[in-house]
This record gives sequence, C-alpha cells and structure tokens, in this order.
Amino acid sequence: MSVVVYNQYDHILFELLQPGKVGNFSIEKTLIEKGTILNMYDRKEGRIFKGRYTFDYPLVVLREGGEVWMSDSQIEIESVAGAAEAAKGDVLIGGLGVGLLPIFICDKVNSITVVELHKEVIDLVFPYLIIPGMEVMNDDIFHYLATTKFRYDFIHIDIWNNTTAPIMEIDKARKAASKCLKPGGVVWCWLQELYDRIKDKLPRKPVCSSGITNEPCLICGKTLRHDYAGLCMDCADLMGLSEPFMKGGKNVK
Repeated sequence: MSVVVYNQYDHILFELLQPGKVGNFSIEKTLIEKGTILNMYDRKEGRIFKGRYTFDYPLVVLREGGEVWMSDSQIEIESVAGAAEAAKGDVLIGGLGVGLLPIFICDKVNSITVVELHKEVIDLVFPYLIIPGMEVMNDDIFHYLATTKFRYDFIHIDIWNNTTAPIMEIDKARKAASKCLKPGGVVWCWLQELYDRIKDKLPRKPVCSSGITNEPCLICGKTLRHDYAGLCMDCADLMGLSEPFMKGGKNVK
C-alpha cells in the first residue's frame, strides 16, 4: 500500500459548486476523512493503486441516482493532470463532469467548448463555473464530432464512469476526434496513460484464470486476485475476457 500526501489541489470546486438535484443527477458535498484508503492514480506510471489520504479532504461528487459519475478526489485530479498540461489553443472537451479540466486550463487556452450529453449536469454545474467565453453544448460527443465543422487544437474526452470503459473505447474516441483537429492538434482521453501502458498486454480473446496472484491487475490495480492474463476477475468480466465469454458460454462475443 502506498501512502500519499495529496494537498496541491485548492478545492476550488468545493467552494464554487452548490449541492442540488436536477432529475436523477445531483451534486453533493462530503468529506474524505484523514486516514481513509481509496483508489488513487499515478499518471507518470499509468497505474491505479491504493493510497491513504493524509488530511481531511473536502469532496464534491456528481451522482446519477446512487452511482458516482465524477468527483474531485485524488484519482480524478491526477487523471486529468496530463490533459491539463497538454491543453492549448482552442479546446473541445467531451463530458463536463464537475468542471475540473475547464477550471485547470481556463487561464492558458484561447477558448473552451464543452459537449455534455446530460442537460441535468449542465444545469447543476455550468452556472457556477466562472470562466469567460466558455461554451457548453447539450449533445453526444460522438455525434458532435461527426457533424461539426469546427477544428480544435486540443480535444479531451472523458465520458466514462468506470476504469474499464475507456480501455475499450479510447481507440474509437481518438479516431473520431482526430478528424476535428487543426494541424498539430492533440487528442487526449481519460486514463490515457494507463491505456498506453497496457494496450499491448491485454488479452486478445477470453482466457481462463491461472490461479491466485498478488500482482496488481493491469487496469484497476487490485491485488490478491484470480489472474486472467493480467486482469482481475471483475475487469476481465467487464471486458468480456473471462470464462463466461468463451465459446459455449452464456455470453459469447
């Protein structure tokens, strides 16, 4: 287990955003107590791991029903940091979330356009983000990329609420976004560093468990687990790579 001191973030979104509910979406404020152990992200290594919060951490959470879509926890802050460093010029963001990336880049880019699928999220978050010239559009990001005539210097896509979904869709997202780039433009997806580290190590077809191991899962970092060619059972299941998906199984792909 790694012990992490994480106090660089000034918790501006905790101050800006207000608790509320629109439809099935809600913004909530809570506290991660000092000593709490949760998933964290090391973007330099492209790894998810267990880390300990070393101080009481004010947290903003976006939920759909009881499901967390995004927050400003350490794993979210660190997983958007690479995009924040790479952002330049005219920026397109797929997925508003709690507004982390716009807050981080508003002083260094020319313009920010956000495409958000859920109007409820826009209503909960956008009115509180004090970012001159920022535009938010209610649309599906893939529809927008397929139909817009605008071109961008930097495109960031973060539309997933679990760690396996982007692993399956990053190639699709980057291909769709690349058509909307200016010369020299960059596409960046959530957990890009993790994907780049493991994409050549992922199983190409369903596999059986080879037994119990303490090696971290390639995707979620879970240890003491059944091994499916580097994946834990949960990640292998979500990606259709464990025994139930083999020929003759109930969910053949």
